[in-house]
Amino acid sequence: MTLWNKILNAFWRDPEIIRRRQTLGTNPVFNSLNPNQLTRVLAMLYHRRYHEGETIFKEGDVGRAIFIIESGKVLLCKKDKKGHERPLATLGPGDFFGEMALLEELPRSATAVATAPADLFFLYKSSFDGFVVQRPDIGATILSALAKLLSQRLRTLSGRLAGTEETTAATRD
Repeated sequence: MTLWNKILNAFWRDPEIIRRRQTLGTNPVFNSLNPNQLTRVLAMLYHRRYHEGETIFKEGDVGRAIFIIESGKVLLCKKDKKGHERPLATLGPGDFFGEMALLEELPRSATAVATAPADLFFLYKSSFDGFVVQRPDIGATILSALAKLLSQRLRTLSGRLAGTEETTAATRD
């Protein structure tokens, strides 16, 4: 066995990596991946702890990464026409936000703030783009899951705007 294989085997068997892989595996963007594929994705992720009240990003910042909550809580809010912050959602472990940044680097549509100490994984678009070239099988699976989730959210929003919110399993968040 080569030194590289020994290092990889130790990495894959590490209890912390196993726990993080399980966390990532519960996320709908990544839950179609097998354990080996999840481990490869984990190798691309960055990890950071945010303190309660700390801003993760602000509305208008250029989006460069998707965030996955390992622990803690994050509030997403948006300014109304009068400039007041309006809460959109409170997210917890296993939830994700900022996913549009994997598709395009445009200004964020909301602000994200840790409402409790929060451990977050994040994946930069630039890293993901390189990964898709190296592992198109995994990249296609992630992009397909992301497209389905965005489609569900668009259908739900369209239903709300039209006053005919659909509540079937296919369109529920």
